[in-house]
Amino acid sequence: MNRRELLMAALAGEPTPRFPVLGPGGLINVITREVLDRFGIPLPAAHYSGMMMAELAAAAYDMAGFDNVGVPLCLTVEAEVLGARVDMGDGLAMPRMVAFPESTPEEIVANAVPALLNHGRVPQVLRAMELLREMRPAAPIIGNIAGPATLASSLIRPSVMMELVRKDPGFLNQLLEGIVSFLCAYAEAMVERGADIIMIHEPAGRSGSYLGFDLFLNVLPYLNEVSRYAHLGGAKLVLHLCGGRMEQVRMCRETDMDAYSFEAEVDPGEAREILGKPIVGTVPASLVHYFPPEMVLEETLMAVSRGATMMTPPCGLGLDTPFQNLRIMKEASHRFCV
Repeated sequence: MNRRELLMAALAGEPTPRFPVLGPGGLINVITREVLDRFGIPLPAAHYSGMMMAELAAAAYDMAGFDNVGVPLCLTVEAEVLGARVDMGDGLAMPRMVAFPESTPEEIVANAVPALLNHGRVPQVLRAMELLREMRPAAPIIGNIAGPATLASSLIRPSVMMELVRKDPGFLNQLLEGIVSFLCAYAEAMVERGADIIMIHEPAGRSGSYLGFDLFLNVLPYLNEVSRYAHLGGAKLVLHLCGGRMEQVRMCRETDMDAYSFEAEVDPGEAREILGKPIVGTVPASLVHYFPPEMVLEETLMAVSRGATMMTPPCGLGLDTPFQNLRIMKEASHRFCV
């Protein structure tokens, strides 16, 4: 069973000879200083170049033995193209949003159209996927997009959002409809360029009650719209949620995904029982940052024994992460005994 067959079988809930270990990209960064230094590919330049982006994704795939390649290398592409200001980082830090758009909320809604696929870094992300299909034809490609809740909270400051929703309860739906029209087009374009899997990242789901209402609860129908577009193209969908609320896990029953990815605080066996779908597990970020590889291996095996079908490194890893602590997760998959 090759890597593609292995990963697709795991996503379908079928038995596999070992558990897949993913290096998705997006919020789950697997590019480290060791990868950058070995291949001499600079940041932040790689965020603007489809070729360099593809080369870094392929390098991490080769060096760690991950069961996929994934782009983009951060989770700021959509917010930036919709007007947010992004600090692109350097060789020590990944990109991060530093200011909300100067546009009015009405302008943000009006501008969130599929034509934005030709703007910002989006064309380079799509180019990277085309190149990866040529460079690593046997490797499954994961395309990463920001979820509707995360994107909405990156575009309108909380105080303004609260006032707009208070004045017009329908405003939130108008905002989400505009955002999702862009996300659907982006996901569809990724699939057309070679993405086998779309991972939707919702770090904003961590906060729970958002200004008196749960933003994640409001985006559930819109998540299904994104999944519908990707499924029509033949791709699989994975939803990644930050936070450890079991209430949030139960909300996911309303979504149409092929698998779910949670932080280490969520028990993978309990999540799988609730959702009836494969669960992508992980290990605590502090463990990967500061502890020896043997402890990462032990925690990886423990997560799988508790019910995780697949594993990824934790989200939000810095460039100074010891690469051996990522590589050891793949070694764990060859040691696991069912």
